[in-house]
Amino acid sequence: MASLLESFIRNTVAKSFKNQLLHGVFLRPVLSGVNEYGDAEYTFTQYAFQGIRDTFDKRFAATHGIPTTDVRILMIAGLIVPTTTPQLGDKIRIRGDDGLQKWHEMRRQPTVDPANAHFVLQCFEVPEPEDAP
Repeated sequence: MASLLESFIRNTVAKSFKNQLLHGVFLRPVLSGVNEYGDAEYTFTQYAFQGIRDTFDKRFAATHGIPTTDVRILMIAGLIVPTTTPQLGDKIRIRGDDGLQKWHEMRRQPTVDPANAHFVLQCFEVPEPEDAP
């Protein structure tokens, strides 16, 4: 459970950045059953978020083993609707540098600041998921 200070900081950050950042969505695959061949079938739960898509500093990327094609996506925790934490396997869509919507997938678990106010994701571009809403 979050402390009062953590909740205050999280809410203040969310209120300060609301509608000031890029709007995106991410899809979480949810196992819905299996087909006649025994293959898993999935549906998606959709989450809206506000955040930033950026690149990693070249020196930081080189010292941390981050591929030069990876991007950093920052999500404001209080602006994820419905409330959740990003997870490996989520497919994330946000506008790229060229102004087009791009799909991404996380390479590593997201990092979170001490107040749980934002998540930083290391992502790589992927094709649009099949059956995406």
